[in-house]
Amino acid sequence: MDDVFGPLVARSARLEGRAGLMAVDESGAILFEHGADDLFTAASVVKIPLVMALYADAADGRLSLDEALPVGAPVSGSGVLGLIPSVRELPVRDLVALTIAVSDNTATNVLIDRVGPERITARLRQWGIARSRLQRRMFDLAAKQRGLENLMTPRETALLLLRLVRGECVDRATSDAVIALLRGCQDTTMLRRYLPGDVPVAHKSGWLDGIRNDAGIIFAARPVVVAGFTCDLPRLEEGRALLGLLGWCAHRAGGGDLPDLPGELSRPA
Repeated sequence: MDDVFGPLVARSARLEGRAGLMAVDESGAILFEHGADDLFTAASVVKIPLVMALYADAADGRLSLDEALPVGAPVSGSGVLGLIPSVRELPVRDLVALTIAVSDNTATNVLIDRVGPERITARLRQWGIARSRLQRRMFDLAAKQRGLENLMTPRETALLLLRLVRGECVDRATSDAVIALLRGCQDTTMLRRYLPGDVPVAHKSGWLDGIRNDAGIIFAARPVVVAGFTCDLPRLEEGRALLGLLGWCAHRAGGGDLPDLPGELSRPA
């Protein structure tokens, strides 16, 4: 696997900023790691454990995906609900779809309020995730000033996604339902950057100032789970390119047949 991930080793070494990268196969064997235990600001990648916790609670009968929730006041950042004020309420399943597909922060906050950060933490601990945590709503600047941040490590993020691959988010049906949602993520600028459009990728990306993150399952002949976090980026395009290279290498590691790297990666970082 060293040869497969060789370009990623070289590029991560030249990155201006900080990166944490992880790739594992479906058995959990490590294919590549770099800063995998470092904590990073999660941005919208934290929506992965949120959705997993929601679907796990639904499978356990704690809530219904058909339960209608009021949309409330729109939140800044990505999403569409702020553009359609006539929508006053939506079922949980539709709010989840918006949370993943277009990273809608208004929908995300409704879901965080419904399940509660404490419940999400309890699920994470149940799943063996000790350090990653969701502590505040999206764009809750007051909570951020109090020191509450949503944090994840690449290794623990990969473990969460590996649980989906193995059908261990309660059961196979629940895990597949979450994977199907993640396949609906519309962002093509990071993990999917150098992959053909027909390559299935179940993922969730996230971004803030100086931050570009993406984590998901790359489906080739064999699935490969990846998690990539970057921060302190003076040039955001370099973060996108690094995560695109992570996806490209992972697809090849999973037995995928891809053309040579795009020309932009042959230039120095």
